[in-house]
Amino acid sequence: MIIDVQTLLVAAGIVVAISAISFILSTTLRRNESYGRTWCIAFVAGILETIASIVLATSPSGWWGSGVGNAAVVLALGLMWSGCRQFNERRSLVWIPLAASLLVAAVSLLQGPQGGYWAGAVEMFVGVFVFATLAGAETIRGHMRRAIDARALTIVFWLVALYYAVRCVIFVLAGETSDLFSLYFGTITTTLVAIVLVIVAAISMTAIQPPTTGLLAGARSGSRGLVIEGVSGPETFEAQVRDWLVRSRRDHETLVLLTLSVEGLDDITSAFGREFADQTIRTVGRIACEYSPAAALVAHSGRGRFLVLTLAPSVGSATTIAERLQTALVETPVDTVQGIRAITTIGLATTDESGYDYTELVLAAGGALRTAAEQKPGSIVAAS
Repeated sequence: MIIDVQTLLVAAGIVVAISAISFILSTTLRRNESYGRTWCIAFVAGILETIASIVLATSPSGWWGSGVGNAAVVLALGLMWSGCRQFNERRSLVWIPLAASLLVAAVSLLQGPQGGYWAGAVEMFVGVFVFATLAGAETIRGHMRRAIDARALTIVFWLVALYYAVRCVIFVLAGETSDLFSLYFGTITTTLVAIVLVIVAAISMTAIQPPTTGLLAGARSGSRGLVIEGVSGPETFEAQVRDWLVRSRRDHETLVLLTLSVEGLDDITSAFGREFADQTIRTVGRIACEYSPAAALVAHSGRGRFLVLTLAPSVGSATTIAERLQTALVETPVDTVQGIRAITTIGLATTDESGYDYTELVLAAGGALRTAAEQKPGSIVAAS
């Protein structure tokens, strides 16, 4: 049985819509993090692209569907990349895919009805290739590198990038009417590639998000809403830190922000179960409270990540605080019977180096943590 283009486009639209709605509902029922919202918009852009493609293929006056569809597919891949960056706690740079999609739309639509079906195609091919390549690279760094479910994303993003690179070359050299392009890189094949991308992305992006949504006693649900005595949630922590920063700037005091990340939680969960992983996070949180300076603020920001803010020590460097925490973690087993210890990587930043702006201080500590994780799990790195 041979499926015509219009039928395939409608089928693709149904698949994209179902996958998008499923992902959006799943995300809104969870914590609804910034990366989840960005991915939701990416799926909405995917729905817009399928609608535009159907209009272009079925309506003689639907020439504008080329520009809208081209811009939407570039925006979708770009927002997937931006969401991956946010998942890794990096700047989203969302303005880049927005600007790229507007540029592609302008190139396509300015040609008017004379532009035809392939107006702006080269620009769209290049945009998809660039963002798919960047998204694939982002999935193998930071938090996504340690998420097993993100490996499917890596593969599909890079396969999409390769497909569009070859498609662009053949389009430029042989033209859209060539047998090679029509048979292997035409609308039908590309629609099938898009269906695979959407399905894999929806499943993988859903799987790597935290499993619950709510706040419980101020602790964000990085692991089923764990409650740890003395540990606050990120919203309370941020409000307190901003207050500290104002007063410390006034009094010319130096503050230290430490970011602790529990390594290997996915492996711990697979080997010993969710309960043991929760116990590991509780142990790290308890040690962070007990061995931090008396007036320190401690928060659990999810996914086995803790934040500690304290005054810089009057004697010694800021890294002495991190070293004391590391020593306590090494000496304290999660389970006395099995003797398993938690491995925690620490990044830190000071107001002397990063200033008294909350966002800059958090980004500096997060950057130091990523550097430490890339060097060796369990390392300590200070931002410079």
